[in-house]
Amino acid sequence: MKEGKLIVDIEKSRKSSSVHRKVLILSRLYLIAALGVILTTAVGCARVTKGPVLLRVSEDRAALMWETEVEGPGKVLYGQDNSLREKVITEPIRVEYGTNKKAAFIHKAWLENLEPGRAYNYRVTGPRAPILQRITKLDQSSIQSKVYKFRTVPEDTNEVAFVVYGDSRSHPERHRKIVEQIIKKKVDFVVHSGDLVSSGDRYEQFGPQLFEPIKDLVETVPLYIAKGNHEGNSGNFEKLLIPDGQTNSFGFDYGPLHYFCVDNVSKGLKAEEQLKLIAADARSSEAQWKFVSYHVPSLNFGGHWSAWGHPDALRILSEAGVDFVLTGHSHQYERFRPVAPPPNTEGGYVTHITCGGGGAPSHDVKPCLYHAQAKAIHHFCLFHIKGNKLTMDTIDIDGKIIDHLEITKTDGRLNKQYLWTAVPMAAVRLRQDLHRTQPTRLSARPKKRQPFNITYKLSVPALGEQAKMTFKLFCEEGTYKLPEPKTLTIPKEGGAFNVEFTVVPLTEVKVSKKPIVPELRLECHYEIGRVKEHISHPIIAKP
Repeated sequence: MKEGKLIVDIEKSRKSSSVHRKVLILSRLYLIAALGVILTTAVGCARVTKGPVLLRVSEDRAALMWETEVEGPGKVLYGQDNSLREKVITEPIRVEYGTNKKAAFIHKAWLENLEPGRAYNYRVTGPRAPILQRITKLDQSSIQSKVYKFRTVPEDTNEVAFVVYGDSRSHPERHRKIVEQIIKKKVDFVVHSGDLVSSGDRYEQFGPQLFEPIKDLVETVPLYIAKGNHEGNSGNFEKLLIPDGQTNSFGFDYGPLHYFCVDNVSKGLKAEEQLKLIAADARSSEAQWKFVSYHVPSLNFGGHWSAWGHPDALRILSEAGVDFVLTGHSHQYERFRPVAPPPNTEGGYVTHITCGGGGAPSHDVKPCLYHAQAKAIHHFCLFHIKGNKLTMDTIDIDGKIIDHLEITKTDGRLNKQYLWTAVPMAAVRLRQDLHRTQPTRLSARPKKRQPFNITYKLSVPALGEQAKMTFKLFCEEGTYKLPEPKTLTIPKEGGAFNVEFTVVPLTEVKVSKKPIVPELRLECHYEIGRVKEHISHPIIAKP
């Protein structure tokens, strides 16, 4: 009996030890899993949360930015090989955002003393989360990006390829598709014509609407930005995307090209001062091709119908020798025929392009005589310049070419075939004036059989040549009794003009915030030089 009891006790002890070992093993597994969660969370908090982004690159320096969610110094390691021997230490800018005042830390660095036309590798780092430092006892600045490569601007080249696009806000999935198409093109840099996010005063929008869609592009290709009105005035745009020591308006050179990006939306800026800045920059450059980008267009016949700097912008750009002006703001594609300088002047022919199709909801645009091409479509413009030859393909979100341009220069002048397509500056400016000037709103609802007056007050600046205008009223037959058309001759000096019509309703008229019903329209048919065009306005009454 004692022997049997001993055997039973031994067996029980074995089972107890086995259970104890299983419990111990499971406890260790749970501890490891918990530690893994802590480590994963800590690493997640310490990762590079935005960027890196190349902001400016020249022959001998490059600017970078990136963001972390942990406070502390950052670091860039860089060099011409994988050894990454050079180092820059950063002190981040702290930004608080959202209702919970979440913190982010923006790092910026200049890589100096680079050599022209050389490839450089770099890696950015950020501080580890404090909890991870205690657990792992690792160096504080050991959270790092992978190694990226970029190339400085060559000292002597006659060739450059680049992309221009804009208004990518609101729909990051469309923006990403545009970026995926751009990545395929192997360009030297990218210019964005503004409106990166829906509201730049909300810092949290920059991640999903800008930095996530542009990944895999801007780590290796510099991104140059003309600030958009949606970037706001809180300073978030400048903190994130303007390198230390730089301003919102800046120029750069690449081979045969000089490019100037201008802020024309920030609070307090005056159009005349910004136009002087553009003119001075263009005149100081000896580059073969001169490009300018700003957000709100000076020439735009759809969407917002913008005319920034009117009436002087077109003349100033021509006199300064600018070749191309690429803008955004209106969410569409417009390539205008070259705008000719005023008669008997030494200005140049300027091509204006609205490229606001980066992802925001499209605006309507109706092609007219002044357009070489106009479409409401998501797109980007791909330029290639080699010496005196320029080509441009406008490419839609699916990679299809929707417009093609090919021009050359000889002794600084564009080829004759292209110049033959030009439109007179006076005609363009007159159309802008006619669109901006609406018929005077009726003060009361017109009554059946009772006459009422329609007045159109027009102020025309000096055009440099004479214009002829004929004003007509149009309606559905049997709704109004209409007067005869009226014709005006506008002298080249311009002036102020009034056109007045008396109309009799033949039926009851309804009034709302929209045009009166039945609809009544005033059309202006104008002739200036070889241009014959018209523009139409609905008659509106105060509700």
